Amino acid sequence: MRRDCDHLIPYIANELKESERIAFVEHLKDCTKCKKEYQELSQAWHALPFDYTEIAVPESLKGEVLGFVFDQKTKSDTETFMAKMSKLAMKLKSHFTPVSTSILVVLLFAIIGLGIANVQGENRHAENIPIEILTTIPLKAANQSHTGTNGMAYIVQQGSEKNLVVQVHELPGVEGSQVYQVWLLKNGTRENSGIFKPDENGSGILTYQLAEGQTFDQIGITVEPDANSSQPKGEKIAGS
Repeated sequence: MRRDCDHLIPYIANELKESERIAFVEHLKDCTKCKKEYQELSQAWHALPFDYTEIAVPESLKGEVLGFVFDQKTKSDTETFMAKMSKLAMKLKSHFTPVSTSILVVLLFAIIGLGIANVQGENRHAENIPIEILTTIPLKAANQSHTGTNGMAYIVQQGSEKNLVVQVHELPGVEGSQVYQVWLLKNGTRENSGIFKPDENGSGILTYQLAEGQTFDQIGITVEPDANSSQPKGEKIAGS
């Protein structure tokens, strides 16, 4: 009897010889355990496409597993990952029989491996695309109180992505919740393009991804009381 039960997975995968397949079909009629396993596993098996690019996984598990895998963590990732997978296995055991749980855990590991490979491939591809500087914009102090403040802004392109990179030096220090905020001006309208705090030497840097087709006339940098300003409240320190 046990030997016949071992034919469940090959039967689902259509890997049995004809004589074995016929024998297992007869076995399946009388074996309650195999019948239950078959109902669970056949659904999971037939949900898998041949190229494994869109494996059907419950959204709750997919989000929990893949979100965990691609989250950037510290060097203790391996231990945390194994602990997470153990918890997932326990959750599966509450819904599936042991054989089904084992198969689904293997499938989850396969999904994770393919996902990591895809991400690594995309990263390698991005590394091979050169970064081109399209525009260089000098930045200078906005008033006589901070004459030493200076910097440069660059519009750079990598593939189809454009970014604004702002570098400023000799900025006055900030206190408490104060931040420096970069504004892009277009036809008199100011758009918030990010915040930063300078280091102890008064240097700061910001990178902002430009929307497709986005342009601007000027850059302004103000010191704001906090990070919540939708329009400039503080003093303008530098600009183009």
